[in-house]
Amino acid sequence: MPEGDIQAAYCADTFPKIKVFMHEGHRFTNCGGHFSGAIRAAADCYPLIPADEYRGPEPRQYTYEGREAAYQGQVFKLGPKVVFDTSDPTVDEWKHLLRVLYADGGYFAHGVTYLEFLHERLSPRSENEKAAHAKELAECGSTSMPRTQAEMRRLLEGDVPPAQAPTQQMDFGL
Repeated sequence: MPEGDIQAAYCADTFPKIKVFMHEGHRFTNCGGHFSGAIRAAADCYPLIPADEYRGPEPRQYTYEGREAAYQGQVFKLGPKVVFDTSDPTVDEWKHLLRVLYADGGYFAHGVTYLEFLHERLSPRSENEKAAHAKELAECGSTSMPRTQAEMRRLLEGDVPPAQAPTQQMDFGL
């Protein structure tokens, strides 16, 4: 049984036959998820409780709690919903994610500079995202920060063109 493989345990499409994952020694099943923005995600999971040990509420509409489910030939009741939420990326991870979103055209980045993308197309929510956003805005003042999506893709690929050599003048004589 995979430890913590929440995505592999998705089973809303096969319920009441379920798949499970382990978390802190307990079996859970994933019955759905939700997303907020490009990064934040959460999974609605339920612990498996042997049917004869279940002491919770009877099944009701709009929740899996209390419903019977089958796993490996055994019948279980699903316990109270547990939401597994993604952690907030670090400031450096957010900086990289913002650059990737811009380079790939995500969040309606097409046709704007990186500075315009940061100013007009984003609404940072978490503290780390806000800090990364502020750092990226500050870096946009430097001449080395890419302005276009193509330039940003080159930066992300590590293919930053060297500074252009000055044009040499040729002297013609008669």
